[in-house]
Amino acid sequence: MIEKKERHGFLKKFGKWAPIIGGAWVLLNIFLPLALLRIPAVQKFLVAVGEKLPFHIPGIG
Repeated sequence: MIEKKERHGFLKKFGKWAPIIGGAWVLLNIFLPLALLRIPAVQKFLVAVGEKLPFHIPGIG
């Protein structure tokens, strides 16, 4: 019976906003960067910026 109260409290606390916020986080932090990396202009920009760096990053270039 205690578990039902805790579960109900959790759902009541976050309500319908939890899946919306979680979905937005996944969209902004996973899907958007991966989608941007598929655009050739973004790839060329990242290569140009990587060549201008005054230090070497292993695995890039």
